[in-house]
Amino acid sequence: MTGTATIWLNGDLIPAADARIDPADRGLLLADGLFETLLARHGMIINLDRHIMRLTEGAAILGIPLPLSATGLRAAASETLAANGLNDADRASLRITLTRGPAGRGLALPATPKPTLMITAAQAPPAPQGLSVMTSSVRKVRTSPVSALKTLNYTDHVIARREADIAGADEAMMLTEQGDIACATIGNVFVMSSKRLLTPPDDGAIRAGITRADVLTLAPDHGLIVDEAPLSPEALRSADDIFLTNSLWGICPVTELDGTRRQTTDATKKLAQALDDAWASLTC
Repeated sequence: MTGTATIWLNGDLIPAADARIDPADRGLLLADGLFETLLARHGMIINLDRHIMRLTEGAAILGIPLPLSATGLRAAASETLAANGLNDADRASLRITLTRGPAGRGLALPATPKPTLMITAAQAPPAPQGLSVMTSSVRKVRTSPVSALKTLNYTDHVIARREADIAGADEAMMLTEQGDIACATIGNVFVMSSKRLLTPPDDGAIRAGITRADVLTLAPDHGLIVDEAPLSPEALRSADDIFLTNSLWGICPVTELDGTRRQTTDATKKLAQALDDAWASLTC
């Protein structure tokens, strides 16, 4: 990897140290924007088209014009990876950030928005072998219009993660306002109970991740019955196994929940390997 990080910012590849964002940018002032986090392996960006589709759909909902087409986004992401010397890396992470751009004070939308588009890349560490997780006091609001979008407003997740840090845990589990399991701060939640794979429904309280969809697709091929339904904390504690999913880690087992040690079943290990194999096949 090169010694100086290079970022793609509004059409140019520049040293990160020279990058400048307008102080009036609404992404900074109002979290008015979206982002995508992606994994690259040996130069291949995993599920890039699906991430671009989600970004495009989110931008349409928020009314933020995308400065690039899908083809342009693909090229910019690949250029950023290469500019940072990461084409041969076993694991690299990319982040695409889109904001509405600079505007005047207050909430009034700019008549002619000039969006900010930024892409960064870095070496990605190996996925954790297991996580200690605590149950957060933070609640996800199902009726919020942004709950299902990958927006820059992650304040509830930051508060939940701070609770985990204070408790000495790696990660926090967040509940819905009804008290059911929603998600972790960094991804979706699954539980294994016998041959049933359970995950909270995509009903507005969660961001239904791309890796979540991959797992739901792979699970039936491994003899698992998939069920998307409300999941209570009691069901979580009584499950055979718990794991989290996101686009950088794939499947990551929960090895401790609220101070109680947990085992990782063979079924989860096999599913994790199947997902890793599926992603690896994209790089061949």
